Formats: sequence, structure tokens, C-alpha cells
Amino acid sequence: MQLLAIAAVLLGILALQNQIYRKYALQNVHYRCYLSRSQVFEGEEIELVEEIENRKWLPLPWFKTEITVSRWLDFAGEQSQVSDTSRYVPSFFSLRSYQKVSRRWRLKCLKRGEYAVDRVVLVASDLLGNVNQSVGADVHTSVLVLPRPLGEMTGIETRHLTGELAVRRTLLEDPFLNAGVREYMEFDPMNRIHWPATAKEQKLMVFQNDSSTRQSVTIILNMQSRAFEHGVTAVDADKMETAIRLCAGLFESTLAAGMPLRFAANCCTTGARDTIFTGEYWGRDYVESLFQLLARLQLRSTEEFFAFLGDCYHNLTSTDLILVTGFVDERILEVVRRKQADGVRVRTMLLGEIPADLDASGCEIFELSPAALEGGAA
Repeated sequence: MQLLAIAAVLLGILALQNQIYRKYALQNVHYRCYLSRSQVFEGEEIELVEEIENRKWLPLPWFKTEITVSRWLDFAGEQSQVSDTSRYVPSFFSLRSYQKVSRRWRLKCLKRGEYAVDRVVLVASDLLGNVNQSVGADVHTSVLVLPRPLGEMTGIETRHLTGELAVRRTLLEDPFLNAGVREYMEFDPMNRIHWPATAKEQKLMVFQNDSSTRQSVTIILNMQSRAFEHGVTAVDADKMETAIRLCAGLFESTLAAGMPLRFAANCCTTGARDTIFTGEYWGRDYVESLFQLLARLQLRSTEEFFAFLGDCYHNLTSTDLILVTGFVDERILEVVRRKQADGVRVRTMLLGEIPADLDASGCEIFELSPAALEGGAA
């Protein structure tokens, strides 16, 4: 009888414990999850911080969080489970009454893009594991991963992207651009007299000035990785990621040179439909906004590159054009030659090789190997 009484008491205590944990386990539990930075470059590390506070008298001997994020946020090592697009990370805690604990995960951002903590599930259990209570937690934290700039192996030096160009487009001469000397005329100011040339020629000679314009550049990205690839995700996705990093490197070059910049691409950002064609500005804030734009680009072309160049042809008013593309064909080179005939310098950054049967004479094309670019940057 005593054994039966003891067993009955134990069963009663167990049932009471189960009922208490079933009702109160997840009450007054405060959970917070956040990322230490909102914007980083590819390859950089940040922290994911979990904070849990048990604001009641009931201890939580077994508490688990289940975090779901993008697979491109690498952390937890062997503890994580990785699928095609997601990474699942379980995290275990034990909390006493009115205790607060935190855990910091070192997290490496592997690929450009905008990533949020998709989902967190909180699971609490009793001492014996008989009761499992779960609830979803509201988490509002994300990170924008900017593309890592490639610039060391582009074949274009910063000095080639800066300076003034002599033109015949303005009526006023540039007093700082000397093109030689000429004979003095009636209305020339005296401070323009070139005295050494005057002594040599035995007549008044003055500086000859020319008209000039400030250089500006438009960088155009072709999101087609191959010639016949419209409206679908890029077949050569890795090549297009390299092209995006190359654009980032070119943006940095123009920033160092203080040059006005415009960006165009036959693709769109996440959640948008329009192709990219920005205004012409300069400065660090503007270049940072272009990096953010690159981070959100979809690997899908909105129209054929040749058609895109034709649509924006008359809006390409910069003195320099740089095409970043995975291929070239006769139609693309036709646009290049037309622009060069207009007095615009056009350079093509080709991630690959010029086809053997393609006549690229008269075009300035840099053949770049994606593997060599990534290897040199690393």
C-alpha cells in the first residue's frame, strides 16, 4: 500500500508538473534575435545575437530555438543543416527563474544579396521531456551584403578615367587648357601674352587655348550570360556574379578619380520590373547607393542586350562608355562602332574570349578570364 501511495503521489506530481509546463512554459519569455550590422561586403563576418530572458518563477531546464536563414549566411558549422536555399540552426539553453542569457554566433556573409532571419521557432520542455510547447517568434533583422569589388585586373587604370578632353562643342575656351601659341589679336588680354615666343618671333604672341569638357563615364552591365538567354535566370550565374563585382570595382575607380558616373543594366532589382538606368552623379554616397543597387540585382535579363543598347542609345551622353558583358556579337559591336563614330570612347570588358569568326577590328575589348579575376582578387 505504501508503494502504491508513493506511486500515486509521484504520478500526481508528474501530472501537475506537466500541466504547469503546458500552461506556463512559454509565458513571460522574452526573445530577441538581431544581426550586429545591417550592411557588409561579401566575405566579411558579423554576429548574430540571441537574447532570452525568463521573466517568471518557473525554470526552463530545456529550451531550444530553431533559426532558419539563407544558406549564404554561414555559421554554426556542423551544427547547421543546409538545403538548396536555407540554413537551419538549432540552439539549446537552460534558464533558471528570472534569468537572462545571450549567445553570439560568428556569421560569414558568403554572397551578395539581401538576407533576413526568415523564421525562429521557440520550443520549451519540462524536466523529463514529456511536454513540448512551441511558438513562432517575431524577428525583424536583415543584412545587405554588397558585392566585393574587383579592380586590380581589369586592364583599366584610374589615370585613364580622369582628366579633361579637348572638344569642339563649346564657344568658350578653357583658360587652363593650352594648345600652343598664336599671333596677338586686337582684343586679346595682355596677361595672355607668351613672352618667350614673342621674343623669338619678334612680334606679340599669345597662348592658344582650346575648349574642353569634363570626362564622365557610363558603366553598362549585360545580364545575359549567353547570346540566347532572355527572360530566364542566367545560365552562367557565377560569370554574372563576377561581372557584378567587376562593376563594383569600376565604381570605386571613378570614385577615386572624382568622375561623374551613370550605371545602366538590362535587368532589375528584387521586386521591380524596370531596367536600370541611373542619373549621372558623383561622390561617395552616390557610389554607395550603386553598391546597394548591385547587391539587389536579379540574375535575370529583362531584354536582349542589343535591344537595350538601342533603347538607351541617345541617353548615353557620357564621354566614356564601359560595357561589362559575358559575350559580344556583331550587333553589339555595331552599336559600339556607332558610338565611337560620335566621338565617344567605348571600352568592352569581356568575361571570356572574342569569337574567332567575329570581326572586332577598331573596337577596344579587354578579354578577361572570370577565374583569373576571382583568383587575383582573392
